[in-house]
Amino acid sequence: MLVGEFGLHNPVVVLTAIGLEYEAVRAHLIDPRRVVYEGTWFEAGEVAGSGRQVVLAEVGPGNRPTAVIAEQVRTRFTPRAIIFVGVAGSLKPDVRLGDVVVASRIYAYDGAKHVSDEVFSRPAAWAASHDLLQAAKHALRGTEWTGRVRAGAFESDGPPTVHFKPVAAGETLLSSMDSELRERLTRVFNDAVAVEMESAGLAEAAAIGGVKTLTIRGISDYADGAKASADARGMQGVAAAHAAAAAMTALAALPLSVGEGGVDGQGSSTSDGAAVQGLTQVNTADRKGVVNAVQNGSLTINHHGSQATER
Repeated sequence: MLVGEFGLHNPVVVLTAIGLEYEAVRAHLIDPRRVVYEGTWFEAGEVAGSGRQVVLAEVGPGNRPTAVIAEQVRTRFTPRAIIFVGVAGSLKPDVRLGDVVVASRIYAYDGAKHVSDEVFSRPAAWAASHDLLQAAKHALRGTEWTGRVRAGAFESDGPPTVHFKPVAAGETLLSSMDSELRERLTRVFNDAVAVEMESAGLAEAAAIGGVKTLTIRGISDYADGAKASADARGMQGVAAAHAAAAAMTALAALPLSVGEGGVDGQGSSTSDGAAVQGLTQVNTADRKGVVNAVQNGSLTINHHGSQATER
């Protein structure tokens, strides 16, 4: 809930790379309102059925813009946590299209020393914030969380599986089974199950700024040269919808801190009227939830017509 003209009380910030991912998250927010800071447009709202304050932004593809926006977020909103929500390519055959990966660790795979006849990897790595990862593991057990996914977003072979595994992030869009990069990811980062382009920037900025982070990704392709075919089938939209539903479920499971969700930002009450009274409170909101919020007795659906983009 907004405090003052543009203030919020330690919200969770959700970053996305492209419009399709942004819209998948925005569909879960009640009454999103615009906040502009240093030229970056944010929307602030509340996750349906949770009382959780969320600030949402689209940062564009790549680790560098993600790091810049993450620092803007830290200085403007003093966030409780920053979550990256989006799509990714699978590196493992058992991590299927539509599955969700919650990153237990982020690898920045681009670091290397090149000599005349060999390449020596010099990666960086960051572990996920423990309490955020614990909340996600608790909230995403079983398939109850899929109640937040919009109708029609599942693949025909059933609900998605959630994997708590490392993710590799770099500046390259991988779409080949026999490239040098694919071989290096398999050999050096063998436990990574997905590849994407933003989380290393977020992890480094957050580590410097002392902010907790988590990455949640939906699998939209196998990074195998068939990305265009998967995109044509609508898998980016499916993967984004699954990731957004998983992320909102995990956020709803986080304990509400003092003042969060209060009508005046001072901890007098949560959005459902439960008193905080100076103690951390476990949010017991409906984990199934809905994608489209019911406001004033009517169903509201927000659409902005964004398209899937090449990543």
